[in-house]
Amino acid sequence: MRLTKLELHGFKSFADHTNLVFDRGATAIVGPNGCGKSNVSDSIRWVLGEQRARMLRGGSMTEVIFQGSSARKPVNVAEVSLHFDNADGTLPVPFKEVVITRRLSRSGDSEYFLNRAPCRLRDIQDLVRGTGLGADSGVVIESKMIDALLSDRPDDRRELFEEAAGVGLYRDRRRSAERRLEETTVDLSRLDDLINEVGQQVRALARQRRRAERHAELTARRFNVELTLAGREMEEWRDELARLDARLAELQQANPQAEARLGEAEREREQAHQRRGSAEASRGELARIAAAQREDVLTLRGEIAVAEERHRNASSRRSRAEEERREGEALGERMQAERERAIDERRQTEEALRVAIEELAQRTALEEETRRVVASARQQLEQAERSARELREQARRLEIDREATSREQTEVRQRREALEADLAQLQDRHALASRELGEAAQAADAARAQAEEAQAALDEARQLVRQAREREAAARADVAKVDESRASLQGKVNGLEALERDRVGLAPAAARLLKERSRFGEAAILGPLSDFITADATTAALVERYLGATVHAVVVRDTDVADAVRDWHSAANLGPLLLLPADAIPPAPEGGLAEQVGAAEAAGTWVRALLGGVRTLGDGTAFVDARGAMLLPGQTGGPGPLRRRAEITELRAELERTDARRNEAVQQLEAARTAVSEADRAQVVAAEATTVAQQEARRADDLRAELERRRARAERELADAQQLDARLVRRDEELAERLAALDERARIAVEQADTREREAADARAQLAESEHALETAREERTVWQVEQAQAQARMQVAQDRERRLAQELTTAAQRLEALHRELSTLSEADSQLADQMGAWRMDLESREAALGDIEQRLADAEQEVASADEALTAAEHALDDVRRANAALAEELHTAALRHTQLAGRREALRERLEAEWRRPLDELLSSFEPLEDEATGLREEAEELRRQLEQLGVVNPLAIEEHEEEVRRFDFLSAQRDDLSQAKAALQQAIREIDTTARELFLATFAQVRENFRQIFMTLFGGGECDIRLEDPQRPLDCDIEIHASPRGKRTQRIHLLSSGERALVALSLLFGIFLTKPSPFCLLDEVDAPLDDQNIGRFVRMLNQFKSKTQFIIITHNPRTTTEAADAVYGVTMQEPGVSSLVSVRLRGQQVDADGKGDGAPRADAEESSEAVAASA
Repeated sequence: MRLTKLELHGFKSFADHTNLVFDRGATAIVGPNGCGKSNVSDSIRWVLGEQRARMLRGGSMTEVIFQGSSARKPVNVAEVSLHFDNADGTLPVPFKEVVITRRLSRSGDSEYFLNRAPCRLRDIQDLVRGTGLGADSGVVIESKMIDALLSDRPDDRRELFEEAAGVGLYRDRRRSAERRLEETTVDLSRLDDLINEVGQQVRALARQRRRAERHAELTARRFNVELTLAGREMEEWRDELARLDARLAELQQANPQAEARLGEAEREREQAHQRRGSAEASRGELARIAAAQREDVLTLRGEIAVAEERHRNASSRRSRAEEERREGEALGERMQAERERAIDERRQTEEALRVAIEELAQRTALEEETRRVVASARQQLEQAERSARELREQARRLEIDREATSREQTEVRQRREALEADLAQLQDRHALASRELGEAAQAADAARAQAEEAQAALDEARQLVRQAREREAAARADVAKVDESRASLQGKVNGLEALERDRVGLAPAAARLLKERSRFGEAAILGPLSDFITADATTAALVERYLGATVHAVVVRDTDVADAVRDWHSAANLGPLLLLPADAIPPAPEGGLAEQVGAAEAAGTWVRALLGGVRTLGDGTAFVDARGAMLLPGQTGGPGPLRRRAEITELRAELERTDARRNEAVQQLEAARTAVSEADRAQVVAAEATTVAQQEARRADDLRAELERRRARAERELADAQQLDARLVRRDEELAERLAALDERARIAVEQADTREREAADARAQLAESEHALETAREERTVWQVEQAQAQARMQVAQDRERRLAQELTTAAQRLEALHRELSTLSEADSQLADQMGAWRMDLESREAALGDIEQRLADAEQEVASADEALTAAEHALDDVRRANAALAEELHTAALRHTQLAGRREALRERLEAEWRRPLDELLSSFEPLEDEATGLREEAEELRRQLEQLGVVNPLAIEEHEEEVRRFDFLSAQRDDLSQAKAALQQAIREIDTTARELFLATFAQVRENFRQIFMTLFGGGECDIRLEDPQRPLDCDIEIHASPRGKRTQRIHLLSSGERALVALSLLFGIFLTKPSPFCLLDEVDAPLDDQNIGRFVRMLNQFKSKTQFIIITHNPRTTTEAADAVYGVTMQEPGVSSLVSVRLRGQQVDADGKGDGAPRADAEESSEAVAASA
């Protein structure tokens, strides 16, 4: 197989259709710099599948398309074709001629063709695999490969060896496996996150399931405990109710006798209280008079004692003041003499200080003037030296800056030319990335919005579930509370009605009369007065307190019936009985309590007569009737019939309100239960929707993030390119202006530096003279400065002493004056105090005599009060005993009745609570539970503990068991997927290890073969010597550096960096050919690899080519005429007759002239050297 033709159209500078025909042997391509010779090399790389734009000397792949010139417009398509002779069947296709074509449009669409039929890049790669062809093969050897071998960067050298060994395929597979491994790791991480999330849900649901199961267990146990306690309480309450009925009957019979004993005791206590009040009034008046007399006596005694103490203190103080006055006068005389001496000393010191200050000022002024002169001289010197240095440095920097600016201007213009081609491609990439990102952003926003809506719906559903369960619990508690309240109210009503039916509290005679009312005829006995009065509870209490026993009076039809009852009462020998004939019309005052009560017609006149004009005083503890008589009823027993009936009315009204509240609470409970069921179902649906939406949102976010990174990268690249272009334009203009300015500034700086250096020499001489004068002035100023400091110190001491003595003298004079005033004041006060003490002693004797008489009369009054107190105490004790007995009787009666009512109510409340809580009739509940044998105390504690545990559990999820099973199945499924991914990850890791092993073996085998080839070719080129290539770390052949050692004949073995440039180039060529021979291809293109060789080494290079060209076609791009004449069998000349467009202008084959389209005329022409010179001349 051999290469027969290369076709180019629109590729880089080859705008027109161009054919290059190749025969066996070596073909040279010559031409001046910049004419497009290396574009031939790039075209061969490109058509064989090169995907890296940098390998084609470009920034993007679309740069291979002809960009236009001053006379031509850009083309839209680049196309290159390689023609192969496949007569030997090297390529596995049934064609004798094979054409490989690649086409690229400006839209970025790349196409491949095999014999003009469309195919994939993979098809091309599979076709040429094993032939030595391919984008990564050694089919092209160029000068930068020599640079790569000679480079200090190990990666560049290693890349050539890896291409020869075919390790790149394994590296691609390894990168693909690592990418899949990374994706698998990411998927595994996400799956772990999902499993953790589901695991948390499983654990949460497991806790909810355990709570639900625990709730059921506790509820069942609580049912048995509470029903056991309820059964026992029911039985205990029945026994207690029977005992209460018997006790109530006994208490009702004992009530009238207790009332009579209470009235007698109250009268006796009132008489004793009046006697005690009279005695207390007399004693109080005498005690007040005696207390006033005692206070006056004590006051006088205190004032006399104080006066005596003041007299003694004044005498003592007068003696001390006289002594202090004498001492102060002597001290003042001594201090005055000492102060006069201090004034003389201060005046002398002030004169010495004034002289020192004047001398110091003169010396200081002289020193400052000299210092200014020195500073000015030094400043002038420094300024001159600094200015000279700066100007010299400025001139040097300006020259350096000018050179750098010139270089920068050249680079800027080159970069602008390269940047213009990049902008169009970057704009296309940015527009495409923006469109894709917009679509992905819309999809991500929609997915996120859907996920947020789903999450909000789930949160709302959860909130609704919690609220519904809270409402259900609250409604259940309300129903239970209302039931308990109603049971209590019903029990109270039942108890009060029972008391009312049994006439509890009614006088025994009245009760007996009502039982035997039939003997007096029909409608003769109308009933107790209390039956005809209606009032609210407050008014009923006032009426009962005022009427007392009268409330038990019996109303009869007329006076005749009253006479008959009187006869019956005498015969029956009963207690007191008050009768009120209905036909009597007693006087009835207006107003009072009568207007606050309702009275039936039969007894209305008596009610108005008894209560008319009666007013209450204070809080109802006293009453005043229409005559002005005041009633103080004192303590009363329990509630009477009026209050009972008022309380029954209020309780019945409260019962009706309670029934209404219970109906409303039951409706709310049913609604809450329905809401709980609906909320649970809504929560399950919302949770499933949320999971699906969140997964979609995560996928959309991942895609958008990837596209955002792409768009941001394209945007940054485009913005950077645009900014760079603008900066380059501005920079080019700035640099041109700067170059002109730098030249002028450098000239001026040199002239100014010379002037400043002359000025610096003059300033040095003047500075030396000024510094000597400054040193002399400084010494004189120091001497007088010390003298001034000493004088100031002495002056300060003298002034301080004078001030201190003046202050002490003033203080002593003030103290003497104060002592004179104090002695005068003490004498006057002593005289006045003696006169006052005499008057007070006479007044004290008269008051003590009057006090003795009053105290004797007070003792007699105290004795009378004590006797009255004893009598009153005895009467009150007796009254208290009677009251306590009556109160205890009434309290016991009321307590028994209330207890009876409470037990009945509690029994009913318990029944209703149990039926409401467990939703079954009580009889059915009592027959369905398992009675417990534990003690009641333990059961109550257990019931309370069960209730507390249930409250701690709170609201449980009744669907937790089903949800937990579903989440467990999901967790198992995800865990199985995780196991599959873990196995896939392990398989990928194993594949990477196997790839590394295979690549290592392949690399080592190729390395050994390259080493052998390198040694043979080195001997051919150098005619002897030694060479070698070594791995820096044989244990890491795929990562370590490759060292090249060479020793031309007559030299010691050394690294190639120590050889001359020509020798290093020839060693690199030896190694490149050694790499090429490891996997030889049908042809080899050499792109200016002979450029660094001298004539001697060119000869060696040509001999090597002549040795190998019988087996391999060579295409040689060169500037060297010797290579062309001695090695080339054919020559192509490339030039740019039209600016920016490459073309073939001359071709010579052995003995035949061929024009640019590949057709020959058969006439012999000049030799190769003449032809190449003609090509160069035409260019």
